[in-house]
This record gives sequence, C-alpha cells and structure tokens, in this order.
Amino acid sequence: MPQPDRSDVWARAAFYAGLSFIVPASSLVGYGAGWFLDKHLHTGPVLAVVGALAGTALGIVDVIRTVIRKEKNAGGR
Repeated sequence: MPQPDRSDVWARAAFYAGLSFIVPASSLVGYGAGWFLDKHLHTGPVLAVVGALAGTALGIVDVIRTVIRKEKNAGGR
C-alpha cells in the first residue's frame, strides 16, 4: 500500500478543520436573524432561540453533505 503524499495529508487535515467552523457560524447567523426579527416584531427571545436551533441543524446537515460529497469524490481518484 503506497504512502499518501505529505501535502495531501495536510490538505485533508485543513479541509476537515475548516468544517469545524460551519456549525458555530450557522448558529450565530440563525441567532442574529432571530434577534433582528425579535427586535422588530417585539416577540422576546423566541425567534432568536428558534433561529439558533435552525441554524445549528442546517449547519450539521451542511457538514454531513460536504463530507459525503468529499469522500465520494476522493473514492473516484
């Protein structure tokens, strides 16, 4: 079995490390959108919480889809 190229290992590590920012970023964006709507609709923190939960869920789905797509492409080298 051939050894993987060192640059390939670091590129893969950087890719997967970059994925760790997707979920927190999408949570913050969802929270921010909910907070903005709460301010203008005077609904309290309800929409901020819903926005944060929706952003987290969408972030997790995006990470899973990205990993599946990457692994599928890597298998067809």
